[in-house]
Amino acid sequence: MKPFRLAHPTPSEHDLQAAILLYLAWDPRVAWAHRFNTGAHVVIGTKKDGKPTRRFVRYAFTGCADLLGQLTTGQFLAIECKRAGGKARAEQKIFLQQVRDAGGLALLARSIADVQDGIDHFTGARWTWGGGLTRESGLTPSEALSAPERA
Repeated sequence: MKPFRLAHPTPSEHDLQAAILLYLAWDPRVAWAHRFNTGAHVVIGTKKDGKPTRRFVRYAFTGCADLLGQLTTGQFLAIECKRAGGKARAEQKIFLQQVRDAGGLALLARSIADVQDGIDHFTGARWTWGGGLTRESGLTPSEALSAPERA
């Protein structure tokens, strides 16, 4: 009989998104952030005369990041959430690069720490629960904008 081995539990992508959204709600550098669903479905209804109707409804667009928001400085925020080992699709990589090219913050996150580190690097300030904001030595917001991509 083979020995029983426990595997380390890994959160689902949905759980990761929920945890990151909770973090973003508490980070004072984030003005707002929401989850955006992508996909489509058919809506079936009826007209006033009783005839059936069908409509195709699409949510967001192909490649759109899981979480979208805005920093308090005005820059756009896009976060693609992936489980450990998960890879972004080509469309997602393109979208994140477009956000970076326009001066926004685009992250591929596998944990809350990835998001916190990305915002810290982008803004040049570290935020801690008890200590508030502290400026990182030698890194200005303009230098953070020219930093290499994080995804």
